[in-house]
Amino acid sequence: MKNVIIFGPPGAGKGTQSEKIIEVFGFTHISTGDVFRWNKANQTPLGLEAQKYMDKGELVPDELTIRMLKDENAKYPDAKGMLLDGFPRTVPQAEALDLILEADGEKVDLVIQLDVPEEVIRERIAKRAESSGRADDAEASTVERRMKEYFEKTIHVIPYYEVQDKVLKVNGVGSIDSIFELIAEGIRKQVVQDDHVRIYCQSGKGGAGSASLRREKFVDKGGPDGGDGGRGGHIILKSSSHKWTLLHLRYFKHIKADAGKPGGKQGSTGADGQDIILEVPVGTIAKTEDGEVLAELTEEGQEEILLEGGKGGRGNTHFKSATNQTPRYAQPGLQGKEALVILELKVLADVGLVGFPNAGKSTLLAAITAAKPKIADYAFTTLTPNLGIVPYRDYRSFVMADIPGIIEGAAEGKGLGHRFLRHIERNSVLLFLIPADAEDYHKEYHILLGELEKYNPELLDKDRLIAISKSDLLDDELKNEIQKELKGDFEFIFISSVSQEGLDVLKDRLWKMINDKEG
Repeated sequence: MKNVIIFGPPGAGKGTQSEKIIEVFGFTHISTGDVFRWNKANQTPLGLEAQKYMDKGELVPDELTIRMLKDENAKYPDAKGMLLDGFPRTVPQAEALDLILEADGEKVDLVIQLDVPEEVIRERIAKRAESSGRADDAEASTVERRMKEYFEKTIHVIPYYEVQDKVLKVNGVGSIDSIFELIAEGIRKQVVQDDHVRIYCQSGKGGAGSASLRREKFVDKGGPDGGDGGRGGHIILKSSSHKWTLLHLRYFKHIKADAGKPGGKQGSTGADGQDIILEVPVGTIAKTEDGEVLAELTEEGQEEILLEGGKGGRGNTHFKSATNQTPRYAQPGLQGKEALVILELKVLADVGLVGFPNAGKSTLLAAITAAKPKIADYAFTTLTPNLGIVPYRDYRSFVMADIPGIIEGAAEGKGLGHRFLRHIERNSVLLFLIPADAEDYHKEYHILLGELEKYNPELLDKDRLIAISKSDLLDDELKNEIQKELKGDFEFIFISSVSQEGLDVLKDRLWKMINDKEG
């Protein structure tokens, strides 16, 4: 069982983000206030015990509160984790929670802190009071008390978890979706592993053929008219650029397609069983337990049948013969296939192109591969990765990915934000493109590096090569000036997708980097 805590002052958006966490990750959302109210209203043993302390004006012991929370979580046996909201509020409560979880062989896996300035909080609460009519938002004294409780007491729980390296601090100002992307990324990295899943798949059984005999008035010995059974449903993989991980499949341990329908009279064929289509990210490989590759999805929208449905049985019309004019036999449908399938996310490409919008990434990909990315003179032409195979010497090749352009602030979700950065993680070598008409080469390069580092410092460990693109805009004198200016700062090469300058050198350098890495 995974245990996640969400912190934030009143109006920070904990409830909204909790709903999205539940939907995506399958956790149970447990609010301390809701649990207390339910136990009191239903006069449960724990509720009655808590009431005794409250009647005396005493605080409910932390151990009793945690027992309530655990009991509440037990109501949802299929939940993948517990999302706590409103507890712990103090360091002693946090310590007590750790002890009780430890006794059950569990721990707090992640603490999400929604960071929102006080002035924004007050503005949100005022608007929420107008629209929702919530009493706890309408009373100024109540709002002040809740704010004081959080900023004077609850906030001090954060350092307790910071020393355990469990706090994910999230900027709570922005759109609901952009904030959730930051939260989801943290959960994926620190709580769940989403680069491979194991699922049991079973395709549908074929429908039985019909042994129907023709029955019509005034027609003796009408003969067979049974139709064939329908095909069983396939299990199909389909790649989608809207999927970034395999997490959505982690909680579907058994996937079974429908059986085909039986054949009918008058030669009617039964309907095919409904196919199950599993959407997966581009770059997904399906394997058996023995490592046999069943399918590899490398292109957007690619579909591969993972397990074929069983064939429908043949109706009795197929078995009519000179010696048997009225066969009463029809074939049963064939069984579907079943297998334990392992889905893995492989590296998206050998080389990922990194650069600002309009750095020439799509043009380069089109120039050295057979890919046909959309190219235009405006930002964010590329909205999803384009893959191309770069032919090399002696019939060798490597894969290059043109990835949506980065802008300053991408690590905070600006521009295409994390949609871009997720793809960068899945490339072996990074090729930075800085256009020849850039105002400041140093600044552009270091902004790109900075955004990668803020998103994931490990990205800076990847091998990288810098290229000054659009070099056809430069004469020899300008190139010499640039070489003098950048000498000693970083190594680079000049390339032009239009004039083909430097492209062979580029491929040589990239090939060596890829193979040195693999070696």
